[in-house]
Amino acid sequence: MAPGYLPDTHTPPRQIRIGDQWYEFQAALELMGETPVGGGSARAENLRAYLDWFLHKEGAAMPTRPPADLVPKIKRRARQIKKEAEENAKARSAARRKA
Repeated sequence: MAPGYLPDTHTPPRQIRIGDQWYEFQAALELMGETPVGGGSARAENLRAYLDWFLHKEGAAMPTRPPADLVPKIKRRARQIKKEAEENAKARSAARRKA
């Protein structure tokens, strides 16, 4: 392991800007039966699977998409997830101001 990097069991975080699609992505995975853990590992696993497929990695299969009939439910759940995230951010901000 090189100095300053995470152990072999972790990869350095990569920041990407996605916008509200991130909430829809999480909602779709939840409704497809995936369970985001902690920082949303189902999202990360799905993105890695897509990248492996996109880059023609040996043994990689195209990731499963949610059925089209789930789209309205995905959008509703995404709005809930976004609202929860915004409320959590406000609560953290208020707690910091009190400290």
